[in-house]
Amino acid sequence: MRTTDPATESADRPGAGRRILVLFEPGRSGEAAVELARDLASRDLGTVTVVGVAPRTPITRGCLPSARDYDATVCEAVASDLERAGDLLRAIGSRAESRLLVEGRDPSLEDLVSDGRFDLVLLPARRRLLRAGHPVAARLRAIGRGDVRIVDARAWA
Repeated sequence: MRTTDPATESADRPGAGRRILVLFEPGRSGEAAVELARDLASRDLGTVTVVGVAPRTPITRGCLPSARDYDATVCEAVASDLERAGDLLRAIGSRAESRLLVEGRDPSLEDLVSDGRFDLVLLPARRRLLRAGHPVAARLRAIGRGDVRIVDARAWA
């Protein structure tokens, strides 16, 4: 179990900034999460990894259009979203990277967080009845590595 606060821990290491992972999803909250990551990284020379997750459809026989074609289209759309997120991160230059994760092929978001490379994880809020949240937030918090925050565009702006 961590004994230090991951949000301030990186500030104690000389020359090292916060290592931030942002899950980018289209919409105002997704953009707000990337902008918050950029601002935090700019202040403490941190690094930002923006991740987009492309879901895959189960392979079925006789499906038109094919599941493979559909998955390729989804990957292209998520890659395009990551390019848009990259545009928001141009101010921090080489301290930003993006990564496309394809479900079932690449490591999961939980796997990335569990390896301990990130001090802060930002998730865009998803509107639910009466409150904002994100469906993977509880699983990421249960891993116990770093700080997990949900960014709501309305609250952040």
